[in-house]
Amino acid sequence: MTEPKLTETTNDKLAQGVVGPGTFGAVPPPFFLARPAANDNRNPLKPKKVAIIGTQPSSRMVAPFNDPEWTIWGTSPGNMNILPRIDAWFEMHVNLLWPEYRMYGEPYIDWVNKNQWPVIAIDQRFFPRAITYPIKEILQHFGKPQPYFFTSTFAYAMAYAIFVGVEEMALYGVDMSSKDEYILQRSGGHHFICVADDRGIKVTIPPESDLAQPPPLYGYCDMTPYGRKSAARERETQERMQQLEAQIGQMQQQLVYLKGALENQQYMRQVYGSVDQYAFNGFANDNGSPWQAAG
Repeated sequence: MTEPKLTETTNDKLAQGVVGPGTFGAVPPPFFLARPAANDNRNPLKPKKVAIIGTQPSSRMVAPFNDPEWTIWGTSPGNMNILPRIDAWFEMHVNLLWPEYRMYGEPYIDWVNKNQWPVIAIDQRFFPRAITYPIKEILQHFGKPQPYFFTSTFAYAMAYAIFVGVEEMALYGVDMSSKDEYILQRSGGHHFICVADDRGIKVTIPPESDLAQPPPLYGYCDMTPYGRKSAARERETQERMQQLEAQIGQMQQQLVYLKGALENQQYMRQVYGSVDQYAFNGFANDNGSPWQAAG
């Protein structure tokens, strides 16, 4: 059995049924507008101000859903029936019907197809109305180094936003704080934040998010008292875990032994429990059995 993660990804939670289809109500909070109050004629795929929404609860719902100046781009099955306003949707996965993801993939695909907002995807295999992500044009637009940084749906959405000329971009519900996401995806998010900043695009990250925190400077981070203390504390924690794991191993061996002893005792009681009662009534032979051995 797999140990639960301290910082789980949205896929982990979806697979466990912790978040996603069926776990939240379909009715948004009443203090949010269901649709923009103005600017309804704007192109949701060429906005001036765009908020890209992830699934991290700490900052997802503080996005400007009730501000008509902002266009809302949603992502992820974890946001199904959650966001009170959606102007466009990005879905860059093609594994939604793999056996391990089908449980939430099927209702998610059905939900997206029942809505009317534009969808950007790799192709139309799940969403017939989807607009194909212009990967070739975007790679050419940003230049040769860019393929290193398309590490998540958010990276694709940020690159697209820069490509179509947004003036301001905000990231809500995007922490990339789990260990898997940090290793694989965080650098792409940081890269396109820097690209946007270099091009004069204002980027907003709420204080509830971890995304704006840069990684420590390699080498220099070990020079500080905090760096040394953190490393020492990590080593201490690992040593204590090793001690506990050794104790758990010993206790498991004892438990196996006791289970065997209990099974043997139960067998003896069920098979030989009649010895004393027959002996007491004078029916038993020398072996304690009420029956005479043959021969």
